[in-house]
Amino acid sequence: MMNLEKNSHGRTIVMSLIAVFFGGVAILWSWNTIAVDLFAQPEMEFRHAVAVELLLIAAGSLIGLPSLFSRLQKG
Repeated sequence: MMNLEKNSHGRTIVMSLIAVFFGGVAILWSWNTIAVDLFAQPEMEFRHAVAVELLLIAAGSLIGLPSLFSRLQKG
């Protein structure tokens, strides 16, 4: 069995979840402040904000994959 404290994977997972949580809060706040007040759009729920954040993370990862593969082939 893997020792999570030794490899610090547990800390990485916790920090990632905290980042997703606060990113979702920031997206939720900014949407509900700007889009609802200025453009009369419907309010967003927290689960929608987290889904948008995960979609942005996935899109950014896909955009970065070609450069990752090119670096791996060179080295």
